Amino acid sequence: MAVDFDRIRPNLDGVPETLLIPLWARAQEQSRPDPLIIDPVSEQIVEALDYDFSRFTKKNVDAENFCIRSRVMDSLVGSILRDSSPRTVVEFGPGLDTRFHRLGHLSKRWIEIDFAEVIALRERFFQTDACRQMISGSMLDQTWMDELRGTMEEPPLFIAEGVFYFFSRDQIRDFLGRLKTEFPGSSIVFDAVSALYLKLSNLQHPLANSRLEFALSPQAADIPGWDPEMTISNYIGFGDSPWYDDVMHRFSWWKRYAVRLLRPARHAFMVVHTEFLN
Repeated sequence: MAVDFDRIRPNLDGVPETLLIPLWARAQEQSRPDPLIIDPVSEQIVEALDYDFSRFTKKNVDAENFCIRSRVMDSLVGSILRDSSPRTVVEFGPGLDTRFHRLGHLSKRWIEIDFAEVIALRERFFQTDACRQMISGSMLDQTWMDELRGTMEEPPLFIAEGVFYFFSRDQIRDFLGRLKTEFPGSSIVFDAVSALYLKLSNLQHPLANSRLEFALSPQAADIPGWDPEMTISNYIGFGDSPWYDDVMHRFSWWKRYAVRLLRPARHAFMVVHTEFLN
């Protein structure tokens, strides 16, 4: 059933504005007979926002790349939640995503953390309840950690999709260390790119007022190198089976051939599940 939203000017700039790219991508996908992500609300939100989304089309942004990223991460997060007892999920930088609608039924509690202006916009479209909470602030803030630490009956699962790119390596290294200390036994699912693909991504990035900074080496070897108590429990490289088996046909021909003929291409994009030892 369609929901009518009031017309809203998003008033986002810098990094927060980038949330509009995956939102637009999911909305574009809904017109296909076999969408990679089923998200009809994305179309309604795009229609409600007073924003020139045509800039992404004009700059030839590959909408399917964002949808495939979400699909792969959904698959991994879903498998983790199904294989564990009900647990709290903390999602960093959800923007206007609907992952809770897709996977929330597998969790005990779902918490979304994003910048204040993003949460204010998010609250115009999504409701909170006893199982779902929204918190304003940066993921780097200590405030939310202090607030949530005492409410956790089990180690949470953290998610960060399309978020780490906008922070430096030092910031991410320190942040993961803090998560390990504050929430022992927890784990995090996030995505990253190689240093080479980071340079290419910045050349193609459609919003000039935000730049990508974070990259990882193959197999996410940096993470246990930073701290041996951070272990890589799952590493999904670009094109890895079975995660990409039913979506590879949606990539451009040169990406399909690259992953077959150039094995380093597998590490251009990665989804990583890192566990923090007690």
